[in-house]
Amino acid sequence: MKAYLKETLCFGLDIGTRTVVGVVGYRDGDEFVLVDYECRAHEERAMMDGQIHDIQKVARVVYEVKIALEKRLGIMFKEVAIAAAGRALTTQMVEVVQNFDEMHEVTLADIHHLELEGVEKAKIKQQEMGTETEYYCVAYSVVQYYLEDYIIANLEGHKGHQIRAKMIATFLPKQVIDSLYAVTERAELTVSHLTLEPIAAMNAVIPEQIRLLNLALVDIGAGTSDIAITKEGSVAAYGMIPNAGDEVTEAIVHKYLVDFNTAETIKKQVIDHATVEFTDIIGISHSVPAEEIGKVIESTIDAMTCQIAERILRLNGDTSPNAVFCVGGGSQMYHVTQKIAQHLGLSEERVAVRSTKHLVKFKDEVGMVDSPEMITPLGICMTMIQDKFNQFTFVTVNGQKVQLLNAKKLTILDAIIAVGIEHSAIFPKKGNTLMFKLNGERQRIKGENGVPATILLNGQEASIQEHIKDGDILQVELAINGMAPELTIDTFVEVEKRINLEDQTYVLPLVKVNGQLVSRSYKILPSDEVEVVHIHTLEDLLSALEISMDNKCITKEFVPLKGDYVLQEWDHLLIDIIDSKQMHEEDHDLVKQSVVELEEDSNEIPYEVIEDMNSLEVKDVKKSESMYITVNGEVVTLPVKESAYIFASIFDHIAFDLSKPQGTIQLVRNNQAAALTDILRDGDQLEIYWKK
Repeated sequence: MKAYLKETLCFGLDIGTRTVVGVVGYRDGDEFVLVDYECRAHEERAMMDGQIHDIQKVARVVYEVKIALEKRLGIMFKEVAIAAAGRALTTQMVEVVQNFDEMHEVTLADIHHLELEGVEKAKIKQQEMGTETEYYCVAYSVVQYYLEDYIIANLEGHKGHQIRAKMIATFLPKQVIDSLYAVTERAELTVSHLTLEPIAAMNAVIPEQIRLLNLALVDIGAGTSDIAITKEGSVAAYGMIPNAGDEVTEAIVHKYLVDFNTAETIKKQVIDHATVEFTDIIGISHSVPAEEIGKVIESTIDAMTCQIAERILRLNGDTSPNAVFCVGGGSQMYHVTQKIAQHLGLSEERVAVRSTKHLVKFKDEVGMVDSPEMITPLGICMTMIQDKFNQFTFVTVNGQKVQLLNAKKLTILDAIIAVGIEHSAIFPKKGNTLMFKLNGERQRIKGENGVPATILLNGQEASIQEHIKDGDILQVELAINGMAPELTIDTFVEVEKRINLEDQTYVLPLVKVNGQLVSRSYKILPSDEVEVVHIHTLEDLLSALEISMDNKCITKEFVPLKGDYVLQEWDHLLIDIIDSKQMHEEDHDLVKQSVVELEEDSNEIPYEVIEDMNSLEVKDVKKSESMYITVNGEVVTLPVKESAYIFASIFDHIAFDLSKPQGTIQLVRNNQAAALTDILRDGDQLEIYWKK
């Protein structure tokens, strides 16, 4: 046996549903040279539909393959390259929309924002499937972009109000990787490289130089059929259907009453035998024309290939690929390629089986069986030695180690998706637009732009589309969302003047929101109806405040005012209530009219008004020579006169400076709030002071 340097050899394992295939080879220039291989079937059904069910039993077969190769080659293997079954992948189709408030030129950042939001939506959709399995996103692809409602190839640079994308995201269960690692550990092996089975097969039969074409790879195994799509130079999508060769085998079992292994042999002989001979479980021998068996399994194969075609179309944006390459043992079944071509609307020569003889840059030193079943095992090793898309890339994001499958050239965006950072933490939302009405006219105030995330790649500022490699360190400072506008009344309504009425300051013009008077600090809310009420006269003010003039006298510095009085800055106004109990109803209007006509420089009521007031019934006014009134604790003597004294009269007899207001004047008579027109009586207790 030819001697090989251990360091030059690559050991790869394809752990399949029915068999485990081990392949050993090395790289010679651009070629992969096969030096040995071993294939062993599972004694029992320890794997079903590509999933390991019994780790111990699968590990035992893997160990047997390893030992057989080690004995023949005279070396020991410690590391192995493996592949995760594509049949474990799940895909989600989603649509995402991004709207703009106004005509907007689409940037690359907008497109990345849209795609990242799509991946998040697909993750949520995957979680809603009701399974507790932990998935992570392996890859995603955009099926179609839309500008408004028009399909478009590249959104960047176009202008519009809306962009949309239809996307496919692909997810791999974490438990699939964990179970593969558990098997290899029990077989005394360490995983050095890990890829996906569809990627391995793709690297073997579809060279990179033809991946610009839109091609489909279908790996038809025992339990499931795995699918991969290439376009524009990369692997764009993955998928699977839960039907494959075992479905056909079971149809033969039920029809001819044979065991599973006998049915497998019958299935294979149908392809190249005119007559198939077998013995059923009862012991009866049969000799059946292959054509008859073909009719028995035709409906099952038709249903399976129809599902394969439907999944290819779904993954490929509802269009047929340029060609389909079939690998795996199931690809050799009766009329499989013809049926796939029929369901896809392709000519039969566009759907072809690929086996080891079709491999390029491959040299066989041991005479491997020429079969499509060997494509994936060889592809695992070829993928590893090509050093392309051959393992998980590990990067660190904000101190967290992230594992990324090399299904394509990886970017910072892929790492952000893997670590679970939400799109709004990278591409900030613009603050909501504030919509309200001002004096009946619709107003629209735009929200603030957010602050985008800052991304450092190995300490250098980087954009989200930059490529990454194993060991890179990413630091992401999350975005800050834009704020909605906070608009208060005083930001758009200028102050004209301030008026003090009954110790309450009003800033003019007055502002009402939804019919209610508000302060200048009021923050406008969406859909508010704002009314600015301009005030010029006293009558305007009282009307806006819904204050009636009935039984009231409005005064400024004790001088009654008319309704057409033009308000001045910092006017201090008081409202006096005219007590109807203190005057006859028929004299009420006369007194009110006379008070309004007071002279501006006089604090006494004219003689005519006094005469009218004398005609009222005034009780308890003593007919002595003097009246004694206590004002702020001091007794003031007032000589008795023919006319009555009112509260306003007291200012002629005390030292109280009204010319320099120090707030709002307060009038109290006998511990009750008083008005200037209240009639004074002997012994009254008065309090007069400024309230600030």
